[in-house]
Amino acid sequence: MNNFTAFMERKILPLAMKIEGNDYLSAIKDGFIRIMPFLIIGSFFLLIANLPIPGYSEFIIRIFGEHFIGQLNYILDATYSVMALLVVVSTSISLAKRWQLNEISCVLISLVAFLIVTPFRMPQENGGAITDVIPTFALGAQGLFLSLIVTLVAVRLYRLFNHPRLMISMPDSVPPAVANSFSSLIPSFLIVVIFWLLRLVFEITPFGTAQEMIFKVLQAPMMHLGNTLPSQMVAEFFVSFFWFFGLHGDSIVTAIMGPIWRSLTLENMQAMKQGLPPVNIITQQFRDVFLICGGTGFTLAMLLVMLFRAKSKRMREIAKLASPAAIFNINEPIIFGVPIALNPLLFIPFIIVPVVLCVITYSAMAFGWLPLTSGLEIPWTTPIFISGFLICGWKGMLFQAINLAVAMTIYYPFVMTLDKQYLREENELEESIVNQDEITLEYKEGLRNE
Repeated sequence: MNNFTAFMERKILPLAMKIEGNDYLSAIKDGFIRIMPFLIIGSFFLLIANLPIPGYSEFIIRIFGEHFIGQLNYILDATYSVMALLVVVSTSISLAKRWQLNEISCVLISLVAFLIVTPFRMPQENGGAITDVIPTFALGAQGLFLSLIVTLVAVRLYRLFNHPRLMISMPDSVPPAVANSFSSLIPSFLIVVIFWLLRLVFEITPFGTAQEMIFKVLQAPMMHLGNTLPSQMVAEFFVSFFWFFGLHGDSIVTAIMGPIWRSLTLENMQAMKQGLPPVNIITQQFRDVFLICGGTGFTLAMLLVMLFRAKSKRMREIAKLASPAAIFNINEPIIFGVPIALNPLLFIPFIIVPVVLCVITYSAMAFGWLPLTSGLEIPWTTPIFISGFLICGWKGMLFQAINLAVAMTIYYPFVMTLDKQYLREENELEESIVNQDEITLEYKEGLRNE
């Protein structure tokens, strides 16, 4: 164990710290966090249309009419279905802040660049006039990776061209808004031309568009790889591993895997919207709902063992203090209070539990025992059982209970071993205090006798 830990500290942790501090990956992570409210809003209306209760759809149609469910999709189309467009805005803001650039200029140029390389289709003619339409899929799951790449490149080019020699300086008497617009004119023009030329280049390739090339060459293979059990097991291992060393494992791993999980989630949502069954096992909700209840490592199970079986004061007090946060899947009090971080005894269960639950949950979905996640976007802070019901109905609640029992079984011997150690330390401390009090009392008695 010591050799393994030393190897990881020497080889893996420096890489993890570089990933966590990388401007591009951090901007992507912050960008997804910023659009979460809109994804949750869209998912709320999708949930209203598809609540997992038998006979619910028929009841809604009978009360509100056949077109009501379709009308709920208006909000879904304006939020979840245009995730790529939202990502352009939010990620460009994050990157601009990191590089101290004009945020509005970065957002606008990123949007224009993305629209330049986004395919337009002409599905119909109205009286001889051709109607240009951007297909919804181009702004959703299929366009997600292209939106990220275009945003990062566009803002990076803006930073490169943001040079005094390429900026039009205006007199001090000119209003700041006007001066800023003219100062970004030449950089914006150069970036627009670059992406226009890229679009022309892609039009003469077999792919036809940049989006088709990105999807077939990069996004589709990555989504296929990310939708496998081994890839998820590796991801869960490293999330827990980085947390063990005090690094924010979720931030590090989701900076890389987050776009893949979101794309897979969006595909399930679009299938559900069309009345079709979900197609992907691995999604963001697969992890949030079934693998990290109580926080990374499914530490809710560890907390329950501490609450009901621990005898040491330290364990019981930490469990009581950590319980309110754990209900909403926040486990920093457990990780740094017990602690799990840098505690060799808890390293094994903290690593093993999410990997084992990943195998169990994946297998249950693959064999049809548990429904695939519906594509709904619920807050990761949603308490256990509520989240399971919203995503997979009563079977989701039942399987969360099964995962909880499995996790408690794995944590139990390790937690009790640590509890015995803490109890022994507390007893020794109490004995030393008693002995010290006796010595002090004897000393005082001796002084009085003298």
